[in-house]
Amino acid sequence: MIKRPTAASAIVFASLALAGCVYPEYVNDQYRYIPLVTFAHNGASFRIFDKPSAGKLIITPSLATAMSDGVIRNVTFGEYHNTTDRQTLEAAVGAYLAGAGRKCTVTGASLIYDPQWEFTYTCEIKYTAHP
Repeated sequence: MIKRPTAASAIVFASLALAGCVYPEYVNDQYRYIPLVTFAHNGASFRIFDKPSAGKLIITPSLATAMSDGVIRNVTFGEYHNTTDRQTLEAAVGAYLAGAGRKCTVTGASLIYDPQWEFTYTCEIKYTAHP
């Protein structure tokens, strides 16, 4: 006997499909023209998309690290969760901003899509324009 999907299961499926589309749309809308910067900190490599005009950036481990983390998680059926933690990423963000000569403070963080985090920050203004 073949079971037909119920209206509730169709709604759940549609919600999950739409949720999967939100991530690329958000990143595409917010960071489409932002150049990729590769940054090394404490022996690890990170990819950063910095948007100083908005006081936010996306950081993720190197492509090789992100891929190997995903493979290990899948092979162990999620038992070994080896993603780069938020504190490591936040330390890399602080080092990146300081290395660029900017005196900034991280004000927030949110997981966009594992392993990509978006950090918000504020910086001291060095120069002002006079009319």
